[in-house]
Amino acid sequence: MKNILVIDDNEMFLDAVAQWLGIYFADWRILTAKNGKEAIEILVSVEVDFILTDLQMPVMDGYELLSYIRKNYRHIPTVAMTGSAGHQTKERLHALGVSRCLEKPFSFKVIEDTIMDELTLGAQCT
Repeated sequence: MKNILVIDDNEMFLDAVAQWLGIYFADWRILTAKNGKEAIEILVSVEVDFILTDLQMPVMDGYELLSYIRKNYRHIPTVAMTGSAGHQTKERLHALGVSRCLEKPFSFKVIEDTIMDELTLGAQCT
């Protein structure tokens, strides 16, 4: 079974995304975390196939998490979500190995398409 890890401190948003992904990716397990620290606890104990993370979070923000992922789990396709994706944000994310940045608000269809694109691209590169 494949695993998608979604990280966001907004619990209503996190629950909505997880429920929707659970319907669309019915054969996958959807894992959730409210901050980077919780995400790392999951990453060290479960094989994750895709990561979707917010940037602005308490405890450990998305940038710290992405730095950790780049050092330890570079092979996992990772997409960031943010409410403000300016040029500097996009450059910083690119340097951390993030292929895409979704600017909130966005539709569930955008998440679905992004995940499918990233997984297809990853499969073509292996």
